[in-house]
Amino acid sequence: MKRGLTLLEVLVTLAVASASIAAVAHSTWSLLAARRASDRLQAATLIAERRMEALLARGDDALARQDSSEIVTDAAVPFTVRTVVGDGPRDNLWHVSVTVAPPGDGAGIGFHTLVRRRWSTL
Repeated sequence: MKRGLTLLEVLVTLAVASASIAAVAHSTWSLLAARRASDRLQAATLIAERRMEALLARGDDALARQDSSEIVTDAAVPFTVRTVVGDGPRDNLWHVSVTVAPPGDGAGIGFHTLVRRRWSTL
């Protein structure tokens, strides 16, 4: 009786090992890509939240109609920030909107709210 492995057994073993290593490498790459996307969305959310808080902190007297867009860099990643302040559904309301879009992604993070304004400022 001979001891050892045949050439066919070695080839099958190498094929199975190669497929396993490729699967692990693909999973790792997918996890890293998802982590980067999650970090970008988290940064976009933080930028939108800060911008919205800054607008609301001014108070209703300081709000005026605007539609502006700018590039903000956070952690070496440029984000497009669009700020819109316009008339709300009623005469005494402002509609305030902040949208932050990460690079390479058409979808953005958007915050919207209505702010009551005084009748005398109309």
